Amino acid sequence: MNDYQKAKLTSHKLIVIEARQYPNEVSLIPTFATGINRLETISNQIDVISVQQAKNITGVTDDKNAVMEDVIDYMIELSGAVHSYAVSTNNQTLKAKVNYKESTIERMSQPDLITAAAIVIEEADKIGPALANEGISTTELNEFRTAFDKFKETSSEPREAIIDRTGYTQQLADLFSEASDLKKNTLDRLAIQFKRKAPEFYAKYKSASMVIYKRRSKTSTTEKAK
Repeated sequence: MNDYQKAKLTSHKLIVIEARQYPNEVSLIPTFATGINRLETISNQIDVISVQQAKNITGVTDDKNAVMEDVIDYMIELSGAVHSYAVSTNNQTLKAKVNYKESTIERMSQPDLITAAAIVIEEADKIGPALANEGISTTELNEFRTAFDKFKETSSEPREAIIDRTGYTQQLADLFSEASDLKKNTLDRLAIQFKRKAPEFYAKYKSASMVIYKRRSKTSTTEKAK
């Protein structure tokens, strides 16, 4: 939620709290009482969804970055070893396929890294045990393959997390829209009766209706009646 949404939620909750303090007065207008109940339900739903929306995807991103670093390290070593083998066997085609400099690998985008790593693994598999002469054991090649497979799986997870968060954002927007419509077109329209029927509650309702928030770009506090 943004700061203004948080301020609006606080206002909605205060309205409900004040209404609960005056049950007899609120009951004088059944539709108003029903509206208060709905406003409370909406506020509770917003609380639940905002927790999901605010979940930090840093952990997912950190895991992916750690695996990516492993792939980059293995990629630098394996491509260098396969390149060395290509030179020793005068295999110009293979040499061109795996001619990745360390600086190039480190700057690769995720899709490019996945593509390049797949090529290096494929060519390394063709060479097999002969790579031992270049310092790469079968165990190391398998470790590279494991890291590569894990990287492919995790590379899409942050985007999925963002998509989930976007869904929660839309749900929040819909709930705030419903709450605003409910307050503006039902509660506010009916609350005016309390000015005569229950002036004390009316004053507190008006006070709770003030949305108070501090803009990030300013130092002053802004109040809005919504």
